[in-house]
Amino acid sequence: MRKFSPEQLHVAFELQQMLYDFAYELDHGSENVGRFYAEDGAFRTGGINVEGRAAIQGFYDTRNANVKKYQKDGERTGRHIFTNVRVVFDEADGDQATIYFTNMNFAGEGPAPVQGLGAPSAIADGLMECRRQAGGHWLFTLFAPRQALIGEDDFMKLMLALNTQK
Repeated sequence: MRKFSPEQLHVAFELQQMLYDFAYELDHGSENVGRFYAEDGAFRTGGINVEGRAAIQGFYDTRNANVKKYQKDGERTGRHIFTNVRVVFDEADGDQATIYFTNMNFAGEGPAPVQGLGAPSAIADGLMECRRQAGGHWLFTLFAPRQALIGEDDFMKLMLALNTQK
């Protein structure tokens, strides 16, 4: 069993809260999602490779534009459920940590409440690399989820297809 120092316990809790705040931002418009990333942060998944805070925010801005274009009433309701969260500290560098988690994404077309969902849109193995910044706060340097299961969500399939065509 792993052991944590009092400082690591504090930081692990802080990183978990940051992860949950990130999920909340994803579920409520993503207009400020870039604030969770370091300037040199990266987002990589399934053929998508976005480098830098501004580009990551641009990725989510494009996704929001696609929601307005392709979804009923220009809206989409989704919830990211992050569970099985594990924080692992870099033994050589106390300013580096990795968060491993399971991401269950439930989403549907239109405004809340969306009815008739039968299964998650996707389930992914999440990985967030983090670095402590000057001033002591932490930011993500890498978000690299790996899709484990993909449900019958036509919009999710469309976004995956559009992103792999680039």
